[in-house]
Amino acid sequence: MAAGSRGSSRQAARERAFRLLAVAVSALFLAFAALGGAFFWYDHAAGMLAHAHQVRAELEGLRQSLTEAESAHRAYVLTGRPRFAEQVEAARADAETRFVTLKALTADSPDQSARLTRLRALMDTHLTVIDQTVAARKAGAPVAAIGIIMKGEGVAAMDGVRRIAGELEAEEKRLERQRARQVNAVRVIVLAALLIFAALLALIFFRALRDISLDREAEADTAERLRGLLADRELLLAEVNHRVKNSLAQVASMVRLQARAVDHPDARDALEKTLDRIMAVGRVHEQLYRADDAVGLFDAGRYAEGLARDLVESLGREDVRLETEIQPVMLEVRHAVPLALILNELITNALKYGCPADRPSRIKVGFGTEGELLRLSVADDGDGLPSAFSPAESKSLGMRAIEVLARQLGGSFEIGHPKTGASFAVVFPRSS
Repeated sequence: MAAGSRGSSRQAARERAFRLLAVAVSALFLAFAALGGAFFWYDHAAGMLAHAHQVRAELEGLRQSLTEAESAHRAYVLTGRPRFAEQVEAARADAETRFVTLKALTADSPDQSARLTRLRALMDTHLTVIDQTVAARKAGAPVAAIGIIMKGEGVAAMDGVRRIAGELEAEEKRLERQRARQVNAVRVIVLAALLIFAALLALIFFRALRDISLDREAEADTAERLRGLLADRELLLAEVNHRVKNSLAQVASMVRLQARAVDHPDARDALEKTLDRIMAVGRVHEQLYRADDAVGLFDAGRYAEGLARDLVESLGREDVRLETEIQPVMLEVRHAVPLALILNELITNALKYGCPADRPSRIKVGFGTEGELLRLSVADDGDGLPSAFSPAESKSLGMRAIEVLARQLGGSFEIGHPKTGASFAVVFPRSS
């Protein structure tokens, strides 16, 4: 009877674990669907932001071309040199090309199109005055040419062009600010989704571990039952790890495909960074469950050492030397995902900004005790940071993510300014 009860207990524990696993996989795909929608929104907003940048660039080019035409035609009137007449024609052609481009870019905005219509009329007046002046000078009548200039019609028209161009630019700046807020909102949503997903996955997995641990305690009376329990545990852990890694690999593949399909560099960069973070969570499972640590604990030092080397090797920088100064520290398993994401961000940042491709570089990773606290640090020997650099004011999503993860660990994010390179550290207590 007792054996039957123990068998039922084991079966119930396994069923609970597999139900939790099913929930985890479902949550993973739901999270990916939400992220896909967020990335689509991000790509659209980023594209509109780039559109506003292009409009402003074309406006500035138009103003510059008209100004150059004005300056060149005055120089031609004064000197009669043919090269100034050629400059007038080149500037005029460039202005016409830029106006056509602006008209196409603003076709979807009635207000901007109306402003361009007014600008076209003033631009025609300005160019007509230039043509008349150049023609008079070519005919050998410099005094007549100067008289045309002195009437002031061209100057008044150019002033009007500048005024309307200013109105066009002001509207595009307003649209830029609006679209920038949309892009930043999507970035925050993506970060929050990643953090929520990681927390949910950890919670479900730890509950599965708890059920397995309870089942083991029920059978701890004999060595045989303990060996049977451990065999069941290893089998279940292997199954959980296999399924989680496969699910993460599927998510990574879909994110990778999305990144290849996105044209805008900012959106593609965001997807690639998200892919790096998903792979960092995958490395958690790769290293965590290869270890023979006590249930609920892991050797964070050994884990950080392996993860750091995997990250450097995976990025293919053979010119970068990795140095480690790491102590063995046993921590609760719930710290694994935040530490992985922090280490991923710091090492990726060091490789991107602190290890120039034109010379050998060094990255130093440290982890160990500092009084009553733990300290995880990453330093490089690159060009360093601006003296006033602040992660809170940085546009980097990774810097802000590290601050959030540090607070999740109950610690703080520190930035050092050594004589060479840059230094970052997260200091946190053993338990939070």
